[in-house]
Amino acid sequence: MRAARFVSLATVAWLLAIGFAVVPTAQAPASEEEFDKLMKSVGATVGSMRKNMEAQAGDAVAADAKRMAELQKNNAAFWTGRKTQDAAEWATAAMNHAAEVEKAVAANNMASAGEHMKQMMGSCAQCHTKYRDKGADGGYNIKKQ
Repeated sequence: MRAARFVSLATVAWLLAIGFAVVPTAQAPASEEEFDKLMKSVGATVGSMRKNMEAQAGDAVAADAKRMAELQKNNAAFWTGRKTQDAAEWATAAMNHAAEVEKAVAANNMASAGEHMKQMMGSCAQCHTKYRDKGADGGYNIKKQ
């Protein structure tokens, strides 16, 4: 009986280990070109979020916030891969504030959603100030450190 229980527990542990090994994680951009695409998606999502917040379109704001949280998760993974702790922390803060926007909308508290959106954008601004440069072509690049 004990041997059967041990084998069952060992099998379950093995299956869990395999399951966690194949669960997809954040898709960190591998190159600066991929990062640029990510940031363009962030910009478009912020623009949509602002318009939807102004219109008090709760469902649309929540959808934008959910998308932003996923984008910021990928952003944090990019900066973590580059061993840039402060930028990873700002991206994580932005991700957390986006999640709070979604929760606030679900609770029908648009004032709280707006405050978290403001804090989310403040996290973005900190990173942009330190790590973003405007290129000669008018686009933005990661500052060379």
